[in-house]
Amino acid sequence: MDTTTVTVSHLYPTHSMKPKDIFTLIVRLLGLFFIYLAIKEVPIIFVGPGFRIFFGALLTLALYLAAGWWMLGGAPFLVNRAYPSADGPQENTPSDG
Repeated sequence: MDTTTVTVSHLYPTHSMKPKDIFTLIVRLLGLFFIYLAIKEVPIIFVGPGFRIFFGALLTLALYLAAGWWMLGGAPFLVNRAYPSADGPQENTPSDG
């Protein structure tokens, strides 16, 4: 009786995450949290007692949505600022002019 063994590592190859990947994941999760905060603001807009509350809640909703959407997209400026690429343009180098 011949049995064939299949290793798990062959079926599910392991991928190690680099620090930049972990940071990007954290930024995206933070974006998800901002979207959650924006959703929590929606009832305040409809039952707010006055114009100031309505305007403040609407502004808060817009800011949370904008920040959340940007972070869910990976926040490229933030990630590139934290982990600059080695082959990218260097802004602080003196010019040969």
